[in-house]
Amino acid sequence: MRQRGCAGVTLVELVVVLSISSVLCAVAVPGVVAVRRTFRAADAAGRLALVFRDAQARAQASGLPVRVAVDAGGRYIVDRAGAEVVRLAGGELGVAVASNYPGGVVEFGPGGLPAVAGGASPRAGHFDVGSGPVSHTVVLQLGGCVRCT
Repeated sequence: MRQRGCAGVTLVELVVVLSISSVLCAVAVPGVVAVRRTFRAADAAGRLALVFRDAQARAQASGLPVRVAVDAGGRYIVDRAGAEVVRLAGGELGVAVASNYPGGVVEFGPGGLPAVAGGASPRAGHFDVGSGPVSHTVVLQLGGCVRCT
């Protein structure tokens, strides 16, 4: 009678496979984290651009200034000025934000042009969304165009 070999794997084969898979995971995980951080910053920049475009449209429709304040932690508040201040919106972007507007506050006048809060003349500026090499920029151009880079 013939003797049949045992089906299965040896302990050495199992250890080799686990070693290779753990090395692959160790190499892949930092890349996945970096990609996820990049997508999060891009998404937050897109959402912030939409907040600015909405504030701009509200200012043009109402004929009253609309102010957007964004803090360093990524929280934003949209208010309409007038006889009394009315809170229009608010939320969180979930990433760090830096701006060249004083205090991170921009005000859209009735014509839809961005300016420093309380200022009369239009002012171009930008908001850097995210941090380090994975940041994106939302640019407010002098003519009122809002774009992401």
